[in-house]
Amino acid sequence: MTRRFGIVHGFTLIEVVIAVVVLAIAVPPTLNLMDSASAGRVNAINVTRAACLSTLVLETVIADMASADPALGFSALDDPSVYLESPTNGLYARLAALTAPYSRVGITYTLEIGPLVASDGMVSDNTGENVFRMIAVNIKFVSANSSPFVMPVSIMVSEL
Repeated sequence: MTRRFGIVHGFTLIEVVIAVVVLAIAVPPTLNLMDSASAGRVNAINVTRAACLSTLVLETVIADMASADPALGFSALDDPSVYLESPTNGLYARLAALTAPYSRVGITYTLEIGPLVASDGMVSDNTGENVFRMIAVNIKFVSANSSPFVMPVSIMVSEL
């Protein structure tokens, strides 16, 4: 409001009502866009975290296969439950400290170790061709819109 030559200048009631109506129409769609952008950012961050976790797990399995430790190596994968769940030296126990930050934000993983297969991924009648294993890690978290999200990552490994 300004005063010039004794006359008070300001907004009329109609101008104020029009401004309020324009804001009432413009603000909700803007907030929806901001909410959608925020959810997309959260999902992108969680997918990046999931990729890092899957890399951590699969790289550890590959390192275990190359290990000279008698409890490890490619043959350790013959009994997945022992390799994964042994209380002190199982993969889950060894990775617990490294995966804890992911667990704290709701990102979990499971690891599946497949049987020996041929290069086509199928079990061959010729047992000499079955020298590969499929290793799959499934990363799970709840997306920003509260739906479950599973990111499977797999590799085929061999002792050769």
